[in-house]
Amino acid sequence: MKRIQLIGLGAALSLLGAPPIGAAVIDFEDQPAANNSHSLIRYEYADMGATFFPTDDGATWDGISAAESGGWQISGSNGPTFLGFDGESYAISLLFDEPVEGFALDVARAAGAPPFYMDYFQMTGFLDGQIVESSAVYFAAVDVWQTVSLTSPVDKVVWFGIGLRGHRYGVDNLRWTSQAPQLSAVQIDVRPDSDENPIQLGSRGVVPVVLYGEVDFIVEDVDIDTLAFGPDGAFIAHRNGPHFDDIDGDGLLDMILHHRIQDTGLTAYDSEACLVGQTTDGLSFEGCDDVMPVGH
Repeated sequence: MKRIQLIGLGAALSLLGAPPIGAAVIDFEDQPAANNSHSLIRYEYADMGATFFPTDDGATWDGISAAESGGWQISGSNGPTFLGFDGESYAISLLFDEPVEGFALDVARAAGAPPFYMDYFQMTGFLDGQIVESSAVYFAAVDVWQTVSLTSPVDKVVWFGIGLRGHRYGVDNLRWTSQAPQLSAVQIDVRPDSDENPIQLGSRGVVPVVLYGEVDFIVEDVDIDTLAFGPDGAFIAHRNGPHFDDIDGDGLLDMILHHRIQDTGLTAYDSEACLVGQTTDGLSFEGCDDVMPVGH
């Protein structure tokens, strides 16, 4: 569903603040201020899963630069360096490797032309090629930073200034959180009949693994088709599904699994093997145990 929101100055200023705990942040302070319209930002944050695609402007500047006529007369919202737009298009696209949530940035009008208070900034979020949300804010006075945000999950963000006609602006303090599911830790026991857990490499047999039930983890709720053991993610070898029993005597059912050794991908260099999976309501989990691969 497309959602468009135009917020006023007061509401926008109330949103300005620190990013949420655990959020990814781009404040451009790790990049030297280019202070020109030609050194366009693009792959500098690819390691964060974010790639910029500017049109004919969008470069790092700092508020004290006098390299261009008149100066910007703004400072960044999270350090002196910001992403400045000083050309004709005033636009940029930001693509994410994976969908993100809670995307937000700060924006401010820069000096360079008489203020025109109907100028505004618009940001649109996409997911799988479809517009999911747009948000906009009227530019305030020079060096007054405002926050614009998107609440929907997005994998592409496009923003631009409207009605500027030479009114430059800066963007800073981009932040978002990953949409990756939280991974819960569970307890497993590889070869519960052994303390050393030897695994005969090259064997055509199977290795037993116990997935323990807990008060807040009911093994009957596990999606069997998501279970995978070892580096290569061996599926369960049962034709009729896993077995259930109270192995540790705590009154809760545990799941007994068997995985084909040849499918696990374990080698002589592995000292640990992990079981991963999901519950039927989408909770991802992982449990690991020490192993002792033997043989070739």
